[in-house]
Amino acid sequence: MIIHMAPGATPDETQRVIDRIMRDYALRCETIVSDTTVIGVKGVTSIVDEARISELPGVDRVIRITVKYKDASRAFHGEDTIINVGGVPIGGQHLTIFGGPCAIETEAQALASARLAKDAGVDILRAFVDKSRTSPYDYRGLALDRGLEIARAMKDETGLPIVSELIDLRHLDAFLSAGVDIIQIGARSAQYSPLLEELSRIDVPVVLKHGFGNDMSEWLCAAAYIMSGLDREGRTVGRGNKNVILCYRGIKSFESETRFAADVSMIPLVRQRSHLPLLADPSHSSGDKKLVERVTYGFVAAGANGVEFDIHSNPAEALCDGKQAVGGGEAGRIVRFAREIHSMLTGVGYETGTAFPVAAK
Repeated sequence: MIIHMAPGATPDETQRVIDRIMRDYALRCETIVSDTTVIGVKGVTSIVDEARISELPGVDRVIRITVKYKDASRAFHGEDTIINVGGVPIGGQHLTIFGGPCAIETEAQALASARLAKDAGVDILRAFVDKSRTSPYDYRGLALDRGLEIARAMKDETGLPIVSELIDLRHLDAFLSAGVDIIQIGARSAQYSPLLEELSRIDVPVVLKHGFGNDMSEWLCAAAYIMSGLDREGRTVGRGNKNVILCYRGIKSFESETRFAADVSMIPLVRQRSHLPLLADPSHSSGDKKLVERVTYGFVAAGANGVEFDIHSNPAEALCDGKQAVGGGEAGRIVRFAREIHSMLTGVGYETGTAFPVAAK
């Protein structure tokens, strides 16, 4: 539920509304101030008597948000969320590039791949310790302590913030102690509510991948789990983690020639429906390094706030997803042209499709 205060409503009137909501219904309120003041009401708002709130001085109108992913909805938060990680902005008009190896295999491989990624111009370095794989016989990563030690070395070597995928909730404290700047939740864990609820208790940014079979509503509801700060009984147990970054990678389909089916129209659609930063993953969606470059450009042109792709120092010998990893030369070209496309299309509305003319180069 959102409560729009009338133009000219005083701070005392706004506070009186908040006090009434909290006292009578034990719900949490968040205030958003732009041209007018908007109060967002969190929790099970069906118990609120809309008429009583509407009659309070200074209230213009009360609107019930019908979507289930309230915290992630643009109806609840109209402006783009921009998340700053180590001086790197993610969201809004920025294009942020995440890149690096799909998995840490050895220290030499990880550091070499990290250097290639930095030279290519990435903003956030992938340093994945754990890997959730389809088969138990596939490479699933080094021992946790050793993997995190190498991840820290990658960060120190490049000076870049690092992102790493968390699979096991028991490893969260170790990730934070090792200096992981962004925690990634993979497609297999995208709807595992105990993990998502625990991440709502911290402020560390979280990249939430798109699940294999999730529709948009399910995906954004998963984001709302991290953001809401509600327990399983609907009680407020914390402020929630607002630093959520979405990452689209497509879904399973009948097509076998690409790894996943990635619907490019999801990019502007999600940006219309949600204020959260939106990345896209051209490596996992295509599954083939020969396709990664053009798929990247399509995602950027469609309005993604960034991309995340695999960069490996020796893709032919990679223990994990080498087929979809690119080398340093290709990575640099991808980053360069992605930024050019993004710059050229700045001002193109993802809602209206309205474009401004640009000078040909």
